Amino acid sequence: MNYFSRTIRRALILLISVLAWVSIATAQDDAGSTGSGAAPAATAPAEQNNVENPPLSGLDAPTAEPAFGGRSYLVPGLQVSESVDSNAASAASNLTHTSEITRALGSVDMQKIWRQYQFGLDYIAGGDFYAGPRIATNHSRFTQEHTLAANQRILWRTGQLAIRDSFDYLPEGTFGFSSYGGSGGFGSAIGGGITGVGAGTGVGSGLAGGGGAGGLGTSFGSVGYQPRIDNSSMIDVVQGLSPRSTVTLAGGYSFTNYLDTTTSTIPLVNSQQITGQVGFNRILNRKDQVGVQYSYQDFHFPRVGSGSVQAHVWNAMYGHRVSGKLNFTVAGGPQLVVLNNAGVTTRKLAANGSLMFGYTVSARSNLQVVFQRYVSPGSGFYAGANTNAARVSLAHRFGRRWTTSTDAGYSHNSSVQSSSVLPPSGVTSHSYQFWYTGTSLQRQLGQQFSAFVSYQFNDMGLRQCTPTAICSGTSTRHTGQVGINWHPRPIRLD
Repeated sequence: MNYFSRTIRRALILLISVLAWVSIATAQDDAGSTGSGAAPAATAPAEQNNVENPPLSGLDAPTAEPAFGGRSYLVPGLQVSESVDSNAASAASNLTHTSEITRALGSVDMQKIWRQYQFGLDYIAGGDFYAGPRIATNHSRFTQEHTLAANQRILWRTGQLAIRDSFDYLPEGTFGFSSYGGSGGFGSAIGGGITGVGAGTGVGSGLAGGGGAGGLGTSFGSVGYQPRIDNSSMIDVVQGLSPRSTVTLAGGYSFTNYLDTTTSTIPLVNSQQITGQVGFNRILNRKDQVGVQYSYQDFHFPRVGSGSVQAHVWNAMYGHRVSGKLNFTVAGGPQLVVLNNAGVTTRKLAANGSLMFGYTVSARSNLQVVFQRYVSPGSGFYAGANTNAARVSLAHRFGRRWTTSTDAGYSHNSSVQSSSVLPPSGVTSHSYQFWYTGTSLQRQLGQQFSAFVSYQFNDMGLRQCTPTAICSGTSTRHTGQVGINWHPRPIRLD
């Protein structure tokens, strides 16, 4: 199995490199032949290239219209903020201490469109300075964060090929992204959602989208300051068989590496994941669509004694969409989980599913609800986990200058292994839960500046474990933040 995984991984990396080189080279030739005028949008009349109603088994989320009318553009951004964190280390409740954090974030959001090609790029970089008690004895007062997402599309009349990559370097998990001061503050900052182009930022993804079988690389919760690198790479193809029928094919590789384990109160488990999926979709009418999908997931854990996990997932899907108003998708089916550890193979049959609901109440208000049940890498706590995760977000605009947003999420994660892979010196937990809720208020100060204030509460608790200092209680956290951000008008590139 290890040889098989390495072979697939190398093949995927080679294929990504070749396709990226070919697409960039061809796009440059195409750009040179179009002259200095604006390139027409790379769109096609076929249903499978409809951005309002993409295939259910694909990786694209529906959008009411292309960003900035489908033009090529560049949008820079900057945010400076000050926050107070009651538990920056996410330690047990009896070990908390308050920190003041000065933070600066910069962002670049770019979309470039050629005649048959589209390229999207989202990049956010930040630096933090911690005042007050140190998170750990060897912890520097200065930290940095980076998140980068890129998406290269090659379009033809009846379909598309997309190469996607998302990279995160963060001090903690992406669910709720408290490393940026909380989801509420981040949503009101860097553009209020920088994910409109390309794959979207990893930090802003929360629950992974695409298909019904779960996603790559989402980390649910943290105990202590834990810098990590997450990277997810995907290649997917959408091909139309008729104006109403499409087939999708995707493959990807992701990994999570924890960098500073000396500050960890538990031994963390790095993970690697290979994913492949194939799906078929049928449009019933302008609003309804059905589909079926099969997915294969292979989890490998470098930690000695962690074993490996494979999952075979079958999903049936239904989607109902009203352009610019309503998006509802539900998927579900069985999954077969195969555990391999110490020469012993165990098979378990369980359920897998997802629900996504988005509703634009009016031009001023919108609501989003997401739920997913799937096998995840384990967020560093386990060598594979059964994850149930939900997220609800609500945004509303008051008048011309005031905007508020509220975001809440909950996840429950249980180890798929019959016994914990952690040694007795660590936390022998078999499940944990993490939830957060945050809200923000933003006021526009002019065409390019705005100010915001936000608050978020986090709670994490380890369950079903031997009595230790960590398991004896929960880790709670309060984060308040004020800041100012700057965004100029989009810079046209065509």
